[in-house]
Amino acid sequence: MLAAAALLACGEERAANTTGRTSAATGDSTRAETPAPRQEEPTQWTLREVARRLTDGGLVVTDSGRASVRHSFLTVAGHHLKVSGSDLHVFIYPDPGARKADSDRIDPVRVAPETMIIDWVATPHLIASGNLLAIHLTLNERLAERVRLILEAWHADSD
Repeated sequence: MLAAAALLACGEERAANTTGRTSAATGDSTRAETPAPRQEEPTQWTLREVARRLTDGGLVVTDSGRASVRHSFLTVAGHHLKVSGSDLHVFIYPDPGARKADSDRIDPVRVAPETMIIDWVATPHLIASGNLLAIHLTLNERLAERVRLILEAWHADSD
């Protein structure tokens, strides 16, 4: 008796599913389908957006685990990421103007203020894009160019 009730319940469930599929297939469904929420494209850099764009560009991005990176010549604390084995110091400013105030004081070749000498662990590459300032430390020039192109492309018209 119990087995018959279970079969009957399964049969009813199957019929309900079949009916639901049939009505959906014919377009007679009374259910309103809600579209998946569309995520807004951010207008400013966030650490998550940096990691996403680099990853989408085919690079391997990992968090270094460091809480923050500080450079005395910058007004904001940064975050240390590893990008395909290289070091990337990422500084997110409240707006592009605040970033520009810091980046304008830095020699882009030496990646240091005019009055300072820094002994970087690898060749430094300065990247400025919108509210983002990044210092990429790598000896691999191809990787440096790739990271720069990915990060500068988003705000190319605004800098």
